[in-house]
Amino acid sequence: MWTPEAFARFLAAWTCWISSWFRALLGRPPLVRCWLRQNPDIAAAIRWQFRFQTTAYDVPESAKRPYDDWSKLEQGELQSAFDDAWQWMAAQSGVWDPAGEGLAYPPANINNTTNDAAAPWTRVDESWARDLFVRWLAFQLVIEIGGHVPWSLGGSPSEELQVLFDSASIMSRPASTGFTIATGSPGHGNYVKRKDNLGTSLIAPPWSTYAFLANEGLIGANRLDTIGRLLQWVSDNCAHYFGHFNYGETDNHWQFRGNPPITRIIEGTTNPAPGTGFNHWTAGCHGTTGFLRNVLRAVNIPMQISTVCGHSQAVFLTENLYLDHGDNPYNLDFKATTLPASSLLIDHATYTAWFGTATDNRAVGCDKIGEQVNLLSTN
Repeated sequence: MWTPEAFARFLAAWTCWISSWFRALLGRPPLVRCWLRQNPDIAAAIRWQFRFQTTAYDVPESAKRPYDDWSKLEQGELQSAFDDAWQWMAAQSGVWDPAGEGLAYPPANINNTTNDAAAPWTRVDESWARDLFVRWLAFQLVIEIGGHVPWSLGGSPSEELQVLFDSASIMSRPASTGFTIATGSPGHGNYVKRKDNLGTSLIAPPWSTYAFLANEGLIGANRLDTIGRLLQWVSDNCAHYFGHFNYGETDNHWQFRGNPPITRIIEGTTNPAPGTGFNHWTAGCHGTTGFLRNVLRAVNIPMQISTVCGHSQAVFLTENLYLDHGDNPYNLDFKATTLPASSLLIDHATYTAWFGTATDNRAVGCDKIGEQVNLLSTN
């Protein structure tokens, strides 16, 4: 005799099977909720911060709503965005075109940005934040379910899934209104845990981000190959910005009073100050690690940012490899070696020997920041 719980599970599974069969018959994309029922680890990782609680830095889990607790309307929003992304991927041929993505970018910054010397925080209204988050969720699920890359999220640990599917890995709800995207002050003392370091580059919508990777030939045969190709693009194209990280300089470099928009880093911008001009400007190590993190998420490669001695480092979780300084790829001494940018990656044993085994933000091994460049350029 079935229990009510067992019958409910059977009914849900049967409904999913029938619904999925009809959708396939009509040539429509899969049902997200049914796929997530079969992949509970990923479903559990999908979390939306629905309220401010205690802090905007290490967001408590009790301030987030997991997917299973979303309303039918909220789950429907995700399905709609999934359908759109699925159809966009299917329609592409030749040059990938993100036209029609439909999300204004860069967004309107609702912070007071009039003080040139102020830290360039970007705060957006809740509707834009929610729209961006749902679009990214949908796109990453399309990449996984549609098999668009040679690797899979199957069996991924919760630490990696958090980077990809938790809204707190992109944005944070402050005590006021809206959401802050990325960070305007990466050295703020309230940033303690590695998972909460968001970098200073402003995440772009997913279609634009994926189109960049595809059009530049940066999606490799595996995750490590893809990481190496993106690092090489940064090495070949990017340059460290000038001055202080404030509204005045973000306006000068990226013509946006807030965090540097990733599409403008990709396209390149012109700084009107003498001796600067056109370049693919990046906001130093904090900007570069933020760029890497939020571009790689378009192909489901999770990356964390470690802050050591006030500098940002890249942590490539799936590969157990590290970049000991975000500025390394465009460091002129390194570029003079003509070595591939992938040679900048160091293994876990080397990293912990230089910077210790702790993962919280810390001041350990300060003399080793950028050490891999020193080793490569003197050999």
